[in-house]
Parts: sequence; C-alpha cells; structure tokens
Amino acid sequence: MNPPEHPNITMTRRACLVWLGSTLSACGGAGGGLANLAPGTGGTGSPIYAQGAISGFGSVIVNGVKFDDTQAIVHLDGVAAQSTDLRLGMVAGVQGQRSATDITLGTAEAIEVWSIALGSVERVMDGHFVMLGMTIQTDTNTLLEGISSVAALSPSQTVSVWGLQVDADGTQWRATRVKLETTSVNRVATGLVKRSDDEATLNGLDLSGELAEYLPTGVMVRVNGTLKEDGSLQVSGRQVLNSGIETYTDGVIELEGFVTSSPANNRFMMGNITVDASNPALSTVVSQLAIGQEVEVFGSWSSGVLLASRIALEGDQSKGIEIEATIDQFTSVADFVLRGQRCDASAATFEGGRAADLAVGIKIQVKGTIAGNVLKVTELEFDD
Repeated sequence: MNPPEHPNITMTRRACLVWLGSTLSACGGAGGGLANLAPGTGGTGSPIYAQGAISGFGSVIVNGVKFDDTQAIVHLDGVAAQSTDLRLGMVAGVQGQRSATDITLGTAEAIEVWSIALGSVERVMDGHFVMLGMTIQTDTNTLLEGISSVAALSPSQTVSVWGLQVDADGTQWRATRVKLETTSVNRVATGLVKRSDDEATLNGLDLSGELAEYLPTGVMVRVNGTLKEDGSLQVSGRQVLNSGIETYTDGVIELEGFVTSSPANNRFMMGNITVDASNPALSTVVSQLAIGQEVEVFGSWSSGVLLASRIALEGDQSKGIEIEATIDQFTSVADFVLRGQRCDASAATFEGGRAADLAVGIKIQVKGTIAGNVLKVTELEFDD
C-alpha cells in the first residue's frame, strides 16, 4: 500500500532548520517560500543562507547580518505572511544575497519561520517547562510575550514556542521566544519518531491517524493536530526532515544552534546537521566544544555535510537587540511599543532628541537587551 497524498508540507533540511536548529525550507502542499527559489537568484553579491533567532528590525537581523526584507517572500508556519509579522526571537531561515561591499548587509529573497511547539504547559520548573513531551529551556535571551517571566506560567496555560534543538533526540529545546496564547485545541510538537508494534510516538506522545501511519522511525518531524480523549495526538499535518540543503552548494551557510554530539574525528552534530570541522584553523575551537554549547557555524555544504570555515562560541551573556521603526504605541518613556515589542528607555542615552519628544509615529533607532517581555533600551536615537 502506498502512502496517500496529503495537502501538508514536507520539509527539506534547509526548511526545517527554522524549527530544528539545523538547516531547512518548506516545499509542496501549503507552499513555503524558500523551496520555490533557486539559491542566489534576483540579487547582487554572493548567495547566503542564514538561520538563527531574529535579533532586530529595520532590516531583519539574523546572525548579525542585516537583511533588507522589503521584497522578501515571507512564510510563518507555512502560511504566506508579511515581513511586519515577524517578531524578535522567532527562529528564521533567510535566503538571499550578501552585499559585495559589506558582509554585515544583505538582501532577503525569502524568509521562513516555523514554531516548534503549541499546546498546554504541563509542568513549570526553575528556568524551564514541559509540554507535549518536550522540555523547553529558557535563558536571559528568551523573549516572552504575554508573561513577564517563565515563573509566571502555570499548568494548563497555552503557549507557542520558537527555539533550537539542544539534544540528539529532540526532546530538549532552547526557547528563543515564548508567547502566551488563548486556549486552543490545536497542538504542535517536534521530535524524533519512534515505532513499536506499528505504533508511532513522538517524545513519548502517541501519534494517531492516517498521517501517523507513514512516519518512519528515526526521523525528525514537526507534527500538528488535536489531542484525543485517549491522550494521543491525532495528526493532521506533518513536516518530515529530508535531505535538501545540497541546493546551497554555491553559497555560504551560516547557522545558529547547539552542539548535540561530542566532537569525534573532527566532526560533530549541531542540531541534526553533521559539521565537518577538519579545517586546521578550527582545532582550538573544536577542542572547546561540548554537548549543549551554543555555536554559530559558517561554511558550505558538500556531500551531506556542513564544511565549517569558522565556528563562533556563544556565551550565556545577554545578546544585543536593534530596532529601527516608528513607535506603535506610547504610554511613557518606560512603556512604549516598537515593531510589536514593548520597550523601556527610562535608562537610555538619547541622541537627536529628548524623552519628551517620544510619541506615536515618531521614528527612532534603539539598542538594548531583553529582560523577559521587555526590551531594556540602552541607546535611543531619533531618525533625522
């Protein structure tokens, strides 16, 4: 019996990266943007594919590269969207062109974002919580929406999560964004499929329905559906991790993720991607790698492996955020909204204006760090 046709999205590695902490793009079915574009088309400079948590706007910022997103095709969870729908902390895969004169600038041709989880919180512990068999870790860089801290979460509340894979079997994730949602019957979970006696499970959660019958063991999937009375997840859509990143053989790949296997023979796993770190220049940094270490890997794709040319270790310190936009809402200098993000500039230094000049519609540039659900602004500049 052959698997039936379904109007769901099957993802290549470069599409899935947005929810696996590896490299992936949606194709078929509901139509993700990246799969329909040949790498390096429609721009100048050199082709680039970057994946990481969004750290700024004006131009969307991923892995320190500011991408002009004015002409980008944008998809959120496989649904066509606008660049204005993007939010800080969403893990985005960006395909485009890097500037020929400034490596910190680029032009985005397609941007794709996938959440990793949607459902009810089951347990809340110090700095992390459990839902749908997934342990969601948080840190000082996790952006929160609708709650001030993870400690404020309570069991039965519904949340959406964006983040990166931390362990080899996909049960541990580092949240880059957590959003409190209204109650929803829909569920999303991501992990490694296991089978026993023709029964499929994901992170210990039983999967049911016709779509679940054709999920092979040992593959990473993002499934969505509804919970049945018996506690199983009735699968209505699934995205399967398949090979496909090889289409980027002519471009540079820059990935943010976590080491999920100890280095051996100059290779290690980052998320679900095999990284070849045999370049002699990397020997020192490779000796410092350990499971759970956050890294950024820069390189190229060859024969199913990411050939690393540079590896940057990421620490636990707060990461910088930059936004250039007009003020959406204004209550006070300590409470205003910029590009959908609540900001507090009460301790900021000002340039080109004063706190009294802030108002709805005023365009400003801010820099700062995340503190729960607030961007603590350290620098604020009025646009000329």
